[in-house]
Amino acid sequence: MVSATSLIGIDFEFIPQLAVEYESSALIVKVDTDDEYEFARDMQVRGLPTLYFISPDPNKDAIRSEGLIPIQMMRDIIDNQM
Repeated sequence: MVSATSLIGIDFEFIPQLAVEYESSALIVKVDTDDEYEFARDMQVRGLPTLYFISPDPNKDAIRSEGLIPIQMMRDIIDNQM
């Protein structure tokens, strides 16, 4: 059985890696929902991790993902849908 604390480590271990990979083309931000409760509420975060992919193009809708997704899927979203 995996505990919640181990899941948190698994969930976010690749976020710094993505930030480095996409430093010139994407802004990757991690928000601590315990510290930023109102922001999390406003963004309708119900489960962790919740990811938003927001394009600089105002004509494109944001892509929301709740739960674990593979790092390659994140790369595909950033590379092809943003």
